[in-house]
Amino acid sequence: MASQSSSAGTGADLLVIARSAFRRSDWHTSYETFARVEGLQTLAVDDLAAYAGAAWRQGHGREAVRINERVHALLVRTDPVQAAVKAAELGLAWLARGHVAVAEDWADRAALLLAGTPESAAHGYVAYLTVVLASDDDAVAALHAIAGRAADPALSALARAADGVAALAQGRHAEGYALLDEALLPVLDERLPMEWAGDVYRRALLLARGHADAARLRAWSESMQRWSEATDAAAYRAICNVLRAGLDAEPPASRVMDLRRVIAEVDAAVAGLLEDLLVASR
Repeated sequence: MASQSSSAGTGADLLVIARSAFRRSDWHTSYETFARVEGLQTLAVDDLAAYAGAAWRQGHGREAVRINERVHALLVRTDPVQAAVKAAELGLAWLARGHVAVAEDWADRAALLLAGTPESAAHGYVAYLTVVLASDDDAVAALHAIAGRAADPALSALARAADGVAALAQGRHAEGYALLDEALLPVLDERLPMEWAGDVYRRALLLARGHADAARLRAWSESMQRWSEATDAAAYRAICNVLRAGLDAEPPASRVMDLRRVIAEVDAAVAGLLEDLLVASR
């Protein structure tokens, strides 16, 4: 009994450390400590979600998805609306990792969970996933309408950014550039949840690279740099560093290997770009 009591106390103490580290954006300490707590006791749903967030921001993409799928399963039973938001977040994660069909499945799950529920910000986040899956103008319009009715500044910022991403993807370059300039400069709205803001930045920078627009790539990547420094997430800093390649001096080989390690599990497109850059430099 004494041993069990000691273990429980250790778990409780560690949980305080893990939560505190998460609140101050110390993702490494939070991730490592949540992992230790999980070996001692069952984590509550909010702690599991924080554990997954810390894992993703450290570049542990597969583990973050696995943990968030557990979060989703718990939320389905207790809060279907938040389960829908988590399903949309999982869809974004799978899409970033290059699994379109899996992302579409999560989008369908999210929509099914929201069917028949009163409109809320959750509908907007699910609409964003639809936008990035298909550059769907109806989804963009729906996202704007929901953001307006919800009077949610974060959702409004996401709607403006989604509009720009969709316009660029559809070849409406002047419109897309103007919309993304408005959304990203000087920095994307800090109230937007990190995983969603990170997705906007990576898409905008990938589009700028694809269109060989060095001026936009520099401006938007500088915005992402400021944002990623404020959030202190290794995965997003690494993504930004790779997407900025060609604007600054190339990183040394040891740094490239670090970038590869952090990006490999969270962003297939950027990881592929990094491999192309490595081949080109040989």
